[in-house]
Amino acid sequence: MTDTAGTISTQAGWYPDPSGAPRQRWWDGARWTEHLIDPAAANNPAARVSLRESAMPVYSASIWMIVGLPLLSLFALVAFDLTGFLIGFTSGLSTMVDLSVTSWLALLNPDFYFLYALALAARIASLIFAYVDWRGLRFDGIDRPFHWAWSFLSVELYVLGRSIVVRRRVGRGLLPIGVMVLLWVVSYGVVTLKIEDSMPAVTMWLGSL
Repeated sequence: MTDTAGTISTQAGWYPDPSGAPRQRWWDGARWTEHLIDPAAANNPAARVSLRESAMPVYSASIWMIVGLPLLSLFALVAFDLTGFLIGFTSGLSTMVDLSVTSWLALLNPDFYFLYALALAARIASLIFAYVDWRGLRFDGIDRPFHWAWSFLSVELYVLGRSIVVRRRVGRGLLPIGVMVLLWVVSYGVVTLKIEDSMPAVTMWLGSL
């Protein structure tokens, strides 16, 4: 696709209608769509958002990566031997005399460190994806999207704020909140089941001391 200057562009956006009519047509990045806008209305921010809300992209790969990254930790937690970890940890506590930091760290097995490193990597990746998502929303024409810097406080806060602001601007965009809440429920269920499954063996072991 070429614009009026004859330069090649593959970025989604409003461009002069290739038919030559005095209007603009939405280019989705791969093909022309049926969504049209009058240039006069395009100069009015409120009218522009209203007219293109059905065509404007509100979900990006970045926001879905942010929402889905906790699944990595969830899958690792499912495979984590919580029973062995708790028994090993309590056994170490019962025999430990030295209360130095090194002694405390020695109580934690490699699987625990892997879970921690995975969670930290997911956190860092989420910050990067939040910035990319925020920049993409600005490029797509969302007026003052929820700032990505809020993700430093909480990635979940960014997802909530981002979705609400996009919903107010465009009329759509709350789906990431629903998916995030669903993953919260699943994660809580997995953790609860893991603890319940571990408690009988741990209690029996403690009783044998």
